[in-house]
This record gives sequence, structure tokens and C-alpha cells, in this order.
Amino acid sequence: MKFRLRKAVSPAVTNTILVAVAIMVSVGVSYWIVGLSTQNTMFEVIEITTAYNMLETNVTNARWKIVLGIKNTGSDAATIREIFVNSVPVNDFGVSGGGSLSDASSTGTSIPPNGLTLMSGEGTIIYVWIGGDLMSSGTSCEVSIHSEAGMDYLSLVKLV
Repeated sequence: MKFRLRKAVSPAVTNTILVAVAIMVSVGVSYWIVGLSTQNTMFEVIEITTAYNMLETNVTNARWKIVLGIKNTGSDAATIREIFVNSVPVNDFGVSGGGSLSDASSTGTSIPPNGLTLMSGEGTIIYVWIGGDLMSSGTSCEVSIHSEAGMDYLSLVKLV
């Protein structure tokens, strides 16, 4: 009886091939999971592109008109609910509606009562009115835009 010797792959080569295949599969799965998670992640980012002020004379009880140019650079719609000046809601400043306010029931801001929604890539201008007896020329105030998602976006404005 004759025995034929067969040659096989060495255990070191086998282990190397198995490790390489396992690494390739794990890298592929990780790319797949990252792809799934980024497809479903939508977020808002509001950028304040301009912020300046001017003296206002045609709105009752207002002296300072702050102009905010904003843009939603996020991937989801952003709804602006409230504006704060020095951590105080603008509506608490007691500036009555009228003049160039967009809605007669609003007080102190051009944001409608139900909020201002900006789609992704959309921009607008927001006006904020502050009473003249509350701040004086040369005062810096912190203007904060509060969104429905709970984010705050800040800008510092010097009244001139």
C-alpha cells in the first residue's frame, strides 16, 4: 500500500487569513452602522450673521431697536420661540406693540406668537425693541435666541 503525502496550509497562514477576514468584516459593519446613524440624525444650527442696533422712534415706549440677521445652517427646521436680552425675556421689558412690529399682539420682538420657523438654509431678520429708560447709550447687552429644541444662540450688541 502506497501512501501519498498531501501538503496542507500551515496553521500560521490559516490564522493570518482568518484574522484578516475578521478585520475586513468588522470594518464593513462599522461603516454600515455609521451610515445608518448619520442618515437619521437631523439637527438645527442657527447662526447670527449680523447684530446691530439703532435708535427707534416709531414704536411706542421703545428706544432701542436691535436688528439680528440669522440663518439656519443645520439639517433640520428650527423654530425660534423667544428672545432674551441680558437673560430677561424681551416681553418682560414692557414695550407695547404697534409701529413696525409685525403683529399688534406682540411685545418687543418681530417673532410671531406661535414662533418663527426657519427651514434648513433659510435666513431672516429679527427685530427686538427695548425701552429707552432701561438701557443707555454705550451699554453692551447680550441677546439670546431661544429655540424650540432648547438651544440658545448668543450675540453681544453695544447700544450706540
